Formats: sequence, C-alpha cells, structure tokens
Amino acid sequence: MRSIVALWAFLLVGGQARAADLLLKNVVIYDGTGKKGFHGDVRIRGDRIVEVAPHLKPAPSEVVRDEHGLALAPGFIDMHSHADELILQYLDAENVTRQGVTTVVVGQDGGSMYPLADFLGKLESAHAALNVASMVGHGTLRLHGMDQTNPLRPSTPEELTQMKHLLEEELNAGGFGLSSGLEYDPGHYATTQEIIELSKVAAARGGFYISHVRDEGNAVFDSFNEVLHIGNSADLPVEITHIKLATPAVWHATSRVKSLFEEARKQGVTLRADVYPYTFWESLARVILLDRDYANPEKMSKAIADNGGPDHIRFTSYTPDPSIVGKTLTEAAAAWHMQPVDAYIKIIRETLDSKDEASIMGESMIEEDVRWFIAQPQITFCSDGGLHDQHPRGAGSFPRILGHYVREEKVLPLELAIHKMTGLAAQHLALRDRGRIAPGFIADLVLFDPATVIDGSKVGDSEAPPRGIPAVMVSGTWVVENGKVTGAHPGRVLRHPHGGQ
Repeated sequence: MRSIVALWAFLLVGGQARAADLLLKNVVIYDGTGKKGFHGDVRIRGDRIVEVAPHLKPAPSEVVRDEHGLALAPGFIDMHSHADELILQYLDAENVTRQGVTTVVVGQDGGSMYPLADFLGKLESAHAALNVASMVGHGTLRLHGMDQTNPLRPSTPEELTQMKHLLEEELNAGGFGLSSGLEYDPGHYATTQEIIELSKVAAARGGFYISHVRDEGNAVFDSFNEVLHIGNSADLPVEITHIKLATPAVWHATSRVKSLFEEARKQGVTLRADVYPYTFWESLARVILLDRDYANPEKMSKAIADNGGPDHIRFTSYTPDPSIVGKTLTEAAAAWHMQPVDAYIKIIRETLDSKDEASIMGESMIEEDVRWFIAQPQITFCSDGGLHDQHPRGAGSFPRILGHYVREEKVLPLELAIHKMTGLAAQHLALRDRGRIAPGFIADLVLFDPATVIDGSKVGDSEAPPRGIPAVMVSGTWVVENGKVTGAHPGRVLRHPHGGQ
C-alpha cells in the first residue's frame, strides 16, 4: 500500500494543475534507449526529470511514491494517429492516454487540419491531456491549392507552385513534414514527381515524408519502391506508415521487405516504417478497388476475395442504412437478399457522390507477417486510431504489443519494444527532450506491470480499457491514475524544431 504522502498534491502553475515535485521510488526503469530495465528512483521537478539513481533520499518538499517494483518507461509515442479529428471535443483523449501514449503524430494519410496554425493555436488554448505533433497533408494541399472543379487529376505547374507555397506556410506553423494517402482521393491522382517536388520543400525545413502507400496489397512492392524513389530524389527521410502485406499474393514476402531496407541503405536513403499490432484494418470502402472500376462485378469479386472475403469485411459506417454497421458483408447481403458482390457495388454506388463514404474493417493480413514487422528493431509503432473508433487499435495498440507480443509470444524483448515506442520514435521526430528517462528530459512517463499489461479492446467493445497500466504522466502531471483519467490537461503542442514558433 502506498504511503499517504503519495496521494494527490497539486500546485497551480500557469492556470494548469500539476503534481507537486515528486520522487518515484522502487521502480524498474526502462529508459527508452533499449537497455534492460534496472531498479532505481526518479526525481521530478515541475515538468522535468532531474535525477535518476539507484537510491535517492527524499527531500522535505516532495511527494514520495513507492511503486513497489512497477516498470517505468518514457511516455509512448504514436507515430500515426487520427486524434486530431476529435481532440478539441475530447480533451481527455481517454482511450489514448490510458494505454500509455503521451504524444500523438496527427495529420496523417494526406489529411491535416487547415490552416495548421489555427488548429494548433486552438489546441494550445484548450489544453489537451497529451502532446500533439502534426504532419502536413498532401490531400489537404491539393484541396486548397488546386482548382476543385476537377481535382481528380495530376496538378498543373501553377497548382504545384501554389501547393509548395501552402506547404511552406504549414511547415512554418510547426508541421513535421509531408504526409500522403496515395490510396485515397485526391492523392491517388498525384504523380510521383508531384510528391517529390513537395517533399523537397519539406526536406529544406528538416522534415520527413510519411506515406500511406498507393497499394498495400498486390502491388505493394511497387508502392514501397515509389517511397524509396521519393526519398532518394528529394533527399529526405521517408516512412512507410502502418506497413503491411495486405493480400494473399504478397503474404510471406517479408524477405523482400528486408531487401528493400538494405537497398535503401545502399542508396543512402533513410527509410523508416511503423506498424500496428493487428491482422485487420479499417478504411474507406472504395480503397479495395484501386482502378475505381466499381461497377465491374468480376473486379469487385476479386477485390473482396483479396481483402479477406465477405465474412471478413465488416462495416463501420454506412449512412444510407446504419443497420448494417457492425455486420459483415455476408450478413448485410443476406439482409438485402443479394449476393455479396452486388451488395458491395450497391454500397459504393450509393455513397460515391457523398462526403459520408462507407467505411469497413477488413482482415487481409496474416499473423506471421505482422509478427515480423513488430520484431524489426528499426520499425516503430502506431495505432492508426482515432478517439472513438470501432477498430480496437485506437484503445489497445500499445498494451497489446507489451502484453501479447512481448510477454506472451516473446516476439521481441521488452526493452526493445519500449525503445521503439519511445526513444526511437522521438529520434525520428527530432524531439531532443522526450523519449528518455534521464535528467533534463520532459517527465512524460508510464507506470505499468509487465506481468499483467494487456489490451482490453476488441471488435464490438473497441474502447474497453487496457489492464496493467495504472498511471500515466504528461509534463510532470498525472493524466491517468489507477487506470482512470484524472481530468488534468498538461499536454503541449509540439512544433517541428526547424520550423514554427
């Protein structure tokens, strides 16, 4: 039982409640470098770690907490998040912070808030529970920099010039680089050269390029090679986000992915990737047929088969008939007395001109490939989740890695998993004072029990909390205690160190 002096003690600083100066005793420290855990104490003053040692003597003014051998790690960094879509309405970001995530990287898949300066300014005024960094979306640049009479085409030279100007403005606001969603409209219609020219703008500001690639399935290696070509031509780090091999034709092809990283090293390209720990994904219904020939039953049948089959495609939104949400394609087709392929064509047709495009979860990856990606030392982690998703990844990705893949499956050691969640991710983002437990670093911290940590979210109960993560700290303030959010909002807007304010 914790000493009574470990109960909440608050100071009011700058209008925000924060925990008093604090000494965490008797923790097993995983410092974010990849070193094995070691027993010790951690002293925090304000928002920073000031001392780490095997035995620290309490000072008269500080709160002391004996954590009885719990693990202490830096706050986890989610390299691909959609928390920006609802963060201003849900400042607690409960399903994110409860799993130990203290920093999210938003503006993904080619879509970012615009203008970024306005969004980040609102977020700074509102105060969220966690830290937020943003990419600049390529699709967003196309939306505001191209003639919208017919945007589904390559850009003109004049439009590309305008997009470059807009990108510079967004990078000046603090954007960390360029994100694309080349499987989605309108990014799907961009030429590789358009992406290269925009990436050169990001490169000049020390940013990077992150891509939801053009095809995550049958032509995935063409897509990976495009990312490598962009990195080579624009001379900047490039990242394949939520990397996967998502159709049977490319299952078991991780040796080719290994060769891709080796080729990048030969070319002098910094190639990165991130991954989430699931064999199923969530996206828009149209992405399964990349040539957009939605009325073709033969092509649609193959696309359905490639994406798990009708029993493994489940609807997460469909405005014309919400009754099919939560149902598989097989079940929806049966309810409509149709064949699955005809039902899918109907769904696409009825939402083709709507902003409320149908969304689905599809299970089309295999566990063997997911395990390989998770084990790779150079691949970081993400959720690809939002604040209120039907996919369990939004509430369970990080504890699932720690519980299922580290403890149960022994896919990788705990210290490596934590390094990939913290120090490595911070390095990729050029965050020099986060991702480590060391003097001078910001006190973004996670207390967890390696013996019990596990995800609780699942399909049908996607926001169930994890177990084994009792407390989470952001900037020296507890945002989760006893597994529940505290209501404190010490999160900060993170701007790229080579741009912004």
